Amino acid sequence: MTVRSSLLAASALLAATILPAHAAPATDAPRLAALLAMPYANGLTGAAGAPRVAWVERRNGIRNILVSDGGATPHRVTAYTQDDGTDLWGLTLSPDGRMLAFVEGGDPEYPDDAPPNAGNAPVPGKQTVRVVLPDGRIVTAGEGHAPTFSPDGRQLAFAHGGTLLVGRAGGVPRTVLTTPGAITALHWSPDGTRLAIEIDRGSHALIALWQDKPGNEAPVFLPAALAQDQMPAFSPDGRSIAFVRARTPLLTAERGKGHFWSIQTYDIATGTERTLWTAPEGAGSRFWAPEGMGLTWTGDGRLIFPWEGSGWLRLCALPVAASPPTPHCLTPDGAEIATYRLSADRTHLLYTANSGDLDHWRAWSQPLDDTPATPLTAEDEQVTNLTTAGQAIAVMATGIAQPAHPVVLQNGGRRVPVTATVPDGFTFTAPQIFHIHGADGYDIHGQLFLPPATTPGPHPALIFVHGGPERQMLPAFNAMGYYSNAYIMNQLLAARGYVVLSVNYRSGTGYGLAFRDAPGIGRAGASEYGDVHAAGLYLRARPDVAPARIGIWGGSWGGYLTALALARDSALFAAGADFHGVHDLTEPDHPGLSPEEKQQARDSEWRSSPAADIAHWQAPVLLIHGDDDHNVEFEQSTLLARMLTARNIPFEDHIFPGERHAFLRTQDWLAAYLWTLHFLDAHLSAGHEH
Repeated sequence: MTVRSSLLAASALLAATILPAHAAPATDAPRLAALLAMPYANGLTGAAGAPRVAWVERRNGIRNILVSDGGATPHRVTAYTQDDGTDLWGLTLSPDGRMLAFVEGGDPEYPDDAPPNAGNAPVPGKQTVRVVLPDGRIVTAGEGHAPTFSPDGRQLAFAHGGTLLVGRAGGVPRTVLTTPGAITALHWSPDGTRLAIEIDRGSHALIALWQDKPGNEAPVFLPAALAQDQMPAFSPDGRSIAFVRARTPLLTAERGKGHFWSIQTYDIATGTERTLWTAPEGAGSRFWAPEGMGLTWTGDGRLIFPWEGSGWLRLCALPVAASPPTPHCLTPDGAEIATYRLSADRTHLLYTANSGDLDHWRAWSQPLDDTPATPLTAEDEQVTNLTTAGQAIAVMATGIAQPAHPVVLQNGGRRVPVTATVPDGFTFTAPQIFHIHGADGYDIHGQLFLPPATTPGPHPALIFVHGGPERQMLPAFNAMGYYSNAYIMNQLLAARGYVVLSVNYRSGTGYGLAFRDAPGIGRAGASEYGDVHAAGLYLRARPDVAPARIGIWGGSWGGYLTALALARDSALFAAGADFHGVHDLTEPDHPGLSPEEKQQARDSEWRSSPAADIAHWQAPVLLIHGDDDHNVEFEQSTLLARMLTARNIPFEDHIFPGERHAFLRTQDWLAAYLWTLHFLDAHLSAGHEH
């Protein structure tokens, strides 16, 4: 029996056992299973000196690692066969591409916590660094994460908590350093003689230098501060290190005031540090950059770094030798960047950005001499991730009907190693970009999923609210697995007769600093809910929508906004599905604030919480949560269930024992979405085949 048929059989059994016979068409379970089984790729990496790329593919719920040379048909280097929730991540190729290191198990967000056991195996797996050798054999390096090959490919370093392990690539490593806190990232010097080590100690973060010198392996700590030192980058000659020093502002800090981050340099020979540049007051005075972004040295002595000085996240260059150095921004204003690299010859800046269309991301190439950028990818795909592989460029692309998949660009050509096939009987339709005005007139973007034109209306309708909240939904598959699944669900809901509106509310990314860091968002007043409410009013006013049958669904911060909508506006939102949402935002303490300021903060947090409006809640809600969630406390859902019970508010609840925040098993996504379809159909009177 194939894995696909196993999934389909499981989905049919699930539908028969947990859903009433009238709940949804019999085709829903196998159709949804087939959609979730489509191949989804992530973790793209490239070799420094060869056009070889590797990535993780999740197909039929099973993860395996694929390798492709120059975009040719890939070969699989692992042989996993179970949808058991064991993640594969942290991929890195040796410079020549002949070896691959990766992490099996664990959680990339919480690598030093106990590994998840979503499949409830009798003996839980460990977080293990493994190495694929040139002959295809896989050997175990040890427990840990963040594997990193030296520039010559001969050594492999990785971390396990506060322990640094180094050894011959493919051999047995030795412990060379143990330090309090957690090692979060490793960076080799260009000559491979040193490692810069990022160490998180909670209240502050440090950078240490380790050198392989027999008899003297003690680390040298860069001069530290009461701050978060991060993102170290060796100069091309290896003589100095640049890094970011950031401080977290208090809740009472006025926006745009204060100097909260700087770029520092450290001279290795002399052991001296200096402040190269400090972010001025105003926009960009607080440090922010997407995960994985760092500093990069150019060949002419400039440092490239991300900065929101114009109100948009751009790449800027800082001439290190100038006195004083003044940053010059390279990427266009009015757009944001998501990732970047220097080309192999170090003459071009390669990056992904939403230049020209805030709802469309492309890969761009821009000479470092300030001549205009040229697009590398097509207008009909979304690209937010980019890497290099020798002289080639590799991107992760998505489309309206294509989940995330790698594309390799080289010598003017374009190769796609894997193309997904849409399951028979289903058609993905292009979501419409829509704009509405918030209560204050602000322009809010989103995507509208419409039922087939042959489906008679008026239709039930749904608002979809993403999590994060620093995310942006797009009119195509999302590059994140969580939202790739949500896109499938929204497409299926529309195909079944719902009008679905995915709203990019304030506090999300892609639309500039003023949008992401808008006044009163989150715990400071939940102002972003105004955008969600405006989207609900928009749906109610549409002639093709049944105004009494509007619901809302989302997870994480989207679960929070779902609960907030039902608590505040049950007259507008008739039902909702709340995946692992936050329901009480109050924090236990706020260091550095006066008693009066602490009370003001708690009052604001409470007023921003769904729990504060429980007395107005009337609409039924579906609650789904994994009880090994490390992002949102499981108690947030148990608390809400207790409050709803006390007030006789109808709810349905489901738990996944052992699951994390973003469910690790595809079969659990399938179960959760089938529960959601049944619940929404029952309360919004839809879900019949047309």
